[in-house]
Amino acid sequence: MALENWFEQGKLVKHKATKEELAAILGVVERNFQDASIKGLSSDQKYILSYQAAFEASLALIKCHGFRPIKAGHHYIVWQCMKDVLGERPCKSILLFEDAAKKRNKLSYDIAGLASQKEADEMCQESRNFVALIKEEIKKFNFA
Repeated sequence: MALENWFEQGKLVKHKATKEELAAILGVVERNFQDASIKGLSSDQKYILSYQAAFEASLALIKCHGFRPIKAGHHYIVWQCMKDVLGERPCKSILLFEDAAKKRNKLSYDIAGLASQKEADEMCQESRNFVALIKEEIKKFNFA
């Protein structure tokens, strides 16, 4: 299992997920999507919230596998782990989210107005599609 390799490198720690924990995380995901659809929200915030929904859902799936990332570099670790967990199926989406993680940092801390409305809308749609895939994967663990 590739996640074991990340564990051995000290990038993941063992974690026992609970149904309640996963439900709470998926609640955050849905809240982010609801907030991203608020009329008048800046494109930057829509982009960030949409990205964060995909990130949180991915984190939930990794927890289903019995791990969680360490705090340092956790966005990078999550996307690398998702390549291992999901394989080739959503590779294009994961690459998009890896780039989005960098842009999210800039939007959050450095530059306002960096995400266009088109980019925000595309991120939202891609995140919704990706989260639907993640939810199907989570169901296989009989948590949801």
